[in-house]
Formats: sequence, structure tokens, C-alpha cells
Amino acid sequence: MYSVDKTNFKKYLVNFPHQIAESYKIFKQAKISLKKDKINNIICLGMGGSAIAGDILSDVLFDSLTLPLKVNRGYGIPAYCTESSLVIASSYSGNTEETLSAVEAARKKKARIVAITSGGELLSLAQKYKWPVLQIPEGFPPRQAFGYMFFTLYQLIGKMISLDISEGFFNNLVHKAETIVYRCNEETASGKVFAKDLALHIKNKIPVIYSSDPYLSAIGVRWKNQFQENSKSMAFSNVIPEMNHNEIVGWELENECLKNYLVLFIEHENIHPRINARINLTKNIIRDRSIEVMEVYAEGDTPIEHVLSLIITSDWVSYYLALYYEKDPINIVNIDYLKGELKKQS
Repeated sequence: MYSVDKTNFKKYLVNFPHQIAESYKIFKQAKISLKKDKINNIICLGMGGSAIAGDILSDVLFDSLTLPLKVNRGYGIPAYCTESSLVIASSYSGNTEETLSAVEAARKKKARIVAITSGGELLSLAQKYKWPVLQIPEGFPPRQAFGYMFFTLYQLIGKMISLDISEGFFNNLVHKAETIVYRCNEETASGKVFAKDLALHIKNKIPVIYSSDPYLSAIGVRWKNQFQENSKSMAFSNVIPEMNHNEIVGWELENECLKNYLVLFIEHENIHPRINARINLTKNIIRDRSIEVMEVYAEGDTPIEHVLSLIITSDWVSYYLALYYEKDPINIVNIDYLKGELKKQS
């Protein structure tokens, strides 16, 4: 089964807890200090795996962050970006053209800029203009550098709003991550491996992922993206309660194609009772169409522990699904083609 993993992609999944530990050291060594009273809004620039860290951070800090935070995907920046804005330019490679364009626009507006990158042009710009940098290790597929991208960002904002970012806090997260990885890895797990079983259920189906607002609204996007990039599988996601006002009607379709879908609900125990009622009713509607419904529950007691467990699980499920499809999870042929063609036209 593992012969298709020619580059040992699995090592990125096994070593995810190490990214958390290293992120703590990277931030501590950077010695970045931000004063909240001089910042009116936060704008996270990024695309793909670099942007999803900002989306998930916004969910995790829903009850803590009193400043508006926008994840900005694209070449420009919003008009409200000023010298009172904190702009966090995140690009794992440092060469993401949309992020480089947007950070230049932010520089011209005299925004306060911090860079999170492994190198490339963004690092060069940061050194030129003396922006603070959280420099993370090179050599990872950007989507599998999530631990570095997220936990450096978490500390940057966390320090500003007085969250617990102590070594003890991070050691606890590392321990929880190690436990989940141990259970997801069939070489170390005892008994059945949930992530592998779930991948087998999803095989030959198109997964539709539903998560709930506000604490898990972005996690469905992460699962969708991991299925797409790692497994080379089409996937879709939406959020409850929003999908109850539009997409839910789509399940009324009278067509054989509905049999191709598998619906995955990503949940946690501390959910708003009305959202819980909506989830149960939505499951009933979908099951009445003879569509398979499965559930994944977050582990832990806090929003950050919830997303930690779900991020790790999504990595392993998408990895096993890639192997079932006999696809090397490292390859992203269409993205590489697109970037190559765009470069010819620049």
C-alpha cells in the first residue's frame, strides 16, 4: 500500500508535533512585541495553506480577539488598511505572487508588517524594509507546514492580547498532538485506525464536509483542501447554520449522481443547542436521500485543542485516501502546471 508514497510524505504527518515545539522556539527567538493600543485591525495576507492558518486562528480566537481580523486572499488590500493596521504576510515559499503584490500595497499605506515565511522574495523584502520576521524551516510542502504557519501566528496575536503562550502550554499541545498521531499511524496504533477506516469509507465517493460556526467554520475548508491536494479527490465544504439557508435545498435533487456523495459532519461537544438541532435535522434530510453520513468529533476541551485534533486527523485521512487511490500525496500536477504557464505570461 505504501509503494505510491515515493517521497515518504508520511514523515510530515508523523513529525507534526515537532512543528508545534519548534514554533514555540522560533517565536521566542524572534522577540517580536506588538502594542495592541496602536492597532485597529489585523489583515492576514496569504493563499492556500498559508491563508488557512489565519482562517482557523479567527475561529479559535472568536471569544478572545476584540480586533477585527480579515484573511486577505488576492493581489490587493482593503481600503481600510492604514498605518494603524497590522498586516501579517504569510507565504511559506516567500514567492506567492498574490501575497507579494498585497504586501507591497500595504507597505505603501505604511501599515505595520510582519512576515511569516521560509525564505524567498518575502524574506528579502522583510530584510530590506526591516520588517519583523518569523522565519520557519524550508523543505516542506506548504500545506504540510501548517504547524509552523499556525502556531507562530497564534503566538504573534496571542502575545498581543495576553493569551497563554507559555512553554507549558505548548508542551501540553505537543503531548496531545503526539497522542493523536500515534493513534492515526497504523504502524503505532493498537487496534483499528479510525483515519484509515474513514478513508476507506470515502474511497470512490465525493466527500461533502459540514462544520459549524463559529469555532469550526474553517476546519471544513482545511479537510476539503487536504482531500483535493493530498488525495487528488474532488471535495466540497460548507458551514452550519449558513448552509441551512441555501445548500440544503440542493439535496432535493432527483438524480442518480447523489449516490456519489458521502457527507461528513465535523463536530464538537460544546456546541450551541440550536446549531446542534440544525445538525441533527440536516443529517435526517440527507439520510432520507439514502446518502451515507459519517461523523468526526473533535477531541479536547478548548477551541485550539479541537482544531488541533481535527487538523491532524484530516492529514491522515487524506493521506490514506491518496494511497487507496494509488496517488503519491506529494504531487500537485495541476498547480505546478498553472504556475509554470503563468510565469511564462508574466
